[in-house]
Formats: sequence, C-alpha cells, structure tokens
Amino acid sequence: MSQEPSNNPTAFDPSDEDQALSSQVKKILMLFGMVIAGLCAYGLIQHNARVTAEEAAEAFASAKTADDCDLVVKKHPGTSAAANALLLKATLHWEKNEKSSSIEALKAYLAQHKDHAFHNETLLTLATRLEAMGEKSEAKAAYERVISELPGSELAQLSQIRLGDMLWADGKEEEAKKAYEEAGSKFPGVNAFEGDTKTRLDWIAANLPTKEVDPPPAPKPDPKAAPSAPTIPGLKLNSVQPGLSPTIKLGDAAPQMQKAVPPPAAVLTPPPTASKPVTPAAAAQPMPPKAEAPKSAPSPAVQVPAAPSKLPPAAPAPEAPKKP
Repeated sequence: MSQEPSNNPTAFDPSDEDQALSSQVKKILMLFGMVIAGLCAYGLIQHNARVTAEEAAEAFASAKTADDCDLVVKKHPGTSAAANALLLKATLHWEKNEKSSSIEALKAYLAQHKDHAFHNETLLTLATRLEAMGEKSEAKAAYERVISELPGSELAQLSQIRLGDMLWADGKEEEAKKAYEEAGSKFPGVNAFEGDTKTRLDWIAANLPTKEVDPPPAPKPDPKAAPSAPTIPGLKLNSVQPGLSPTIKLGDAAPQMQKAVPPPAAVLTPPPTASKPVTPAAAAQPMPPKAEAPKSAPSPAVQVPAAPSKLPPAAPAPEAPKKP
C-alpha cells in the first residue's frame, strides 16, 4: 500500500523545540549586534575625546598670556588643558603683581577641577598667597580647609605649622605653642616637618623677639670740629742740604749761556760802548723805532747792530766756599 502525501497543514508546522531554538538564536544575534554597536560607539567616543584632548593640549601649549588661557578654558571646559590653563593664568597674574586676579584664578581651578593632579597642592598655594597678601582671616580659613580635606597628610601638617606662625607673629605665643604641639601629635606617622616643629618650640622657649629691632641712632657730628681738608705737603724747591755747595762757576758759564740762548726778539737792547757804560736807568728806557729792512733783502725784518770788538772786562765771579 503506497503512502500518499497528507493534506493536513499541521503536519508541516515546526515543533516546539525548533521554535525555542530559533528564538534563542535571534536573541543571541541581537545581543551580539548590541555589543558590536556599543564597542563602535565607545571607540568613536574615545576617538573624539582623544582628538579633543590633543586640540586642547595644543591650545594650552601655545598659550602665552592670560587671555590665551581664558580662550583655552572657554573652548575646552573640563579638560586637563583647561585646568593647566587656569594654573598658568594664576602664575602670570602673580608675576605681574596682579594678586587679586591670581587668587580668582586659583579659586576657579579649585571649584572646577577637583580631580586634577595638582588640586591638593593648589589648596596650600591659595592659603600661602592669601597670607602673603595680608589677608589673615582668609588665609587662616584656607589653612583649616587643607587640614580638614587632607587629614593625615604632609600638607595638612605644614598648614598646622603655618597657623602657629601666624599666631606667633601676632604675639600669641601660648596659642602658637599649642598649634606647634598639635602639629606633632595631630598627625601620627607624618614626620616630614617634625624638625621644623621642634625648632619653633625651642625658639619660643628661648623667648626670641618676633619683630625687628631698630638699630641705635648714629652719633651726631660735632659742629665745633671743622672738617680737615687734605693738605699738600710743603715743597722747598731751592733747598740745599747743609754741607754741600755748587761746583759750577757762574763766571765761566755766562759766556756759554749767552751764545747758546738768544734773547727774545721782542726785547732788544743796544750793546754797551767802550767809552760810555750802560746804566740800569738807560737800559730801562724804550727802544727807538725799528728800521725797516729793504724789500729785496732776505734777512729778518729786525737788524741787530754789530757788537764792538772789545767789551769791558767782566767782574770776577765769586768762588764757591771750599769744603771743610
């Protein structure tokens, strides 16, 4: 007997097992697709974040002024480059003596970038700069913030010591001593500034002054005492040592000096004649006008009369005393 195909449509329906298997496969495929889509989205987000970080880093690297730092913060908010730009801005303002602007930049950094690498150090920097500006109340609050937010750290111990320094500068030695003692007991296991604490306690025990002492006044100058002017030592140009005498005879040297040194051209006196000696009064009288030389003569304009062949005998020169 041959078997004929059945006309019952239910004979071709999938079984329950096939339907369950097909449903599980579809779920797996959907889950796999979702995982792939998530990985693609994560990769795209990371890529965009990396590109943004690189752009922000380049912008920060080229920042040179406070305005450049503001531009980095505006274009790349929340990035490490923006945090670094705020720190750089605070430094630039402080170097230009724009202290209020520097404090504002530090406060903005602390408020916007609590997870940045230099957040803890910036807390202490804010306190020290407020103290340098003379804002004692704000500086004290900033030091206490460091102690409360960073308990058991070296920065907190240093802040405690700075609080003691402020009290000691105000003349509150007992309170300062208590603050120094707490710097050693309040932070067990922290020994970074233990030596500084001990040194300050020793200074307080030695009762050292906390303020500079004015030097004694300079002595007043005596009005009676006249200032002594520098004097030139006396020089005696014609001094001769005792016991010595010149060895040159003036009588022998006079004729040679007359030959070697001619008289000035402006003062010419006629030589004395043999018959009439020249007196001092006659020598002092003015000379007669000069005779002009002929134009063809090459000689000088002034002609000196010829000296007589014989001169009166010169008086004998005094001889020098003989050495003893």
